[in-house]
Amino acid sequence: MLTSINSPRRYYLLKRQVASLRDESIEAQWHAKQIEVVGTVLPSSFPFLSLLGTFYTTVEDLNGANVEELRDFGLSRREAEAVIAAVEPLIELL
Repeated sequence: MLTSINSPRRYYLLKRQVASLRDESIEAQWHAKQIEVVGTVLPSSFPFLSLLGTFYTTVEDLNGANVEELRDFGLSRREAEAVIAAVEPLIELL
């Protein structure tokens, strides 16, 4: 999985994902850092928002993500493709 890190918020998100597999206390620390960085909240109409959970909540969290990353996170290919397609125009507004 080759993804891009385009912001500090995304960096913290990726560190948090790895930590969530190993240690909840470390995951919580990365989550705290992630939410400290202001981001553009995804609209309530965003596709599959509930599946993205508390990990992907802003445009910046998804800026650099790809279908494979979202599939690894648990989305189906169809869901991941819909998320990437929906976030692309939002990224252009950053």
